[in-house]
Formats: sequence, C-alpha cells, structure tokens
Amino acid sequence: MGVSLYYTAERTTLLTEQEQENITLIVDKYNDTFEYAEEAESFDLYAYDDSESEVILAGATKMPSSMNVEILMYSINHWLQCLTEVRLAVADAEWHVHLDDSDAIWLDDKWQMEG
Repeated sequence: MGVSLYYTAERTTLLTEQEQENITLIVDKYNDTFEYAEEAESFDLYAYDDSESEVILAGATKMPSSMNVEILMYSINHWLQCLTEVRLAVADAEWHVHLDDSDAIWLDDKWQMEG
C-alpha cells in the first residue's frame, strides 16, 4: 500500500502565463532530478477544471512503494521542496498540502510535515 502527497492552490484569479511557465520549469527540474523515478510517480498536476473555478492548481504524487524509510523521507522532502518553489512562484493563493491524512505546514517559507 502506497502513500501519496496531495496539493491544491485556490484563488479567485487564474494562473498567469508567466506563472504557468515558471511552474513548468520547476516541475521539470524536480522530475528530472528525482532519484527514484522508476519506483514512484513523477510530480503531477491535474488539468485545470473550470467547474472548480477557484482551484487554480491541484495534483498528487505517489511515493515509492519501497519500505526503506530513507527512500520515503528523501521522496517526501524532494516533493515538498518542489512544492515550496511552486508556492513561491504563485502569488496570493490559499494552499492545502497533505500526505494522505497528515497535513504539511508552511513554516519559515517552506513546506514541512507536521510533527
């Protein structure tokens, strides 16, 4: 059984073209440098859904199925760093990031797991 990291950003205005380009560059960089790409999913953003007009960005990434704690922690930290850069590239959004039932918190200008 695997765990996934989920992320959502909401605001009343859509992503600008510049924000979209910046996000693409960030995501590509982190997908290219992820050490366990063959064991897990890449960072994925869902297609924009205009029925949820305030959700400007959402996605999920499944963590490696390895039982090795170091691999899991590396993966969580890698994707939280990616999300930190994405959040900094998207102004004025309300974010929710969680690993299954555990929320991540925004502290000291970066995403961290609670506890």
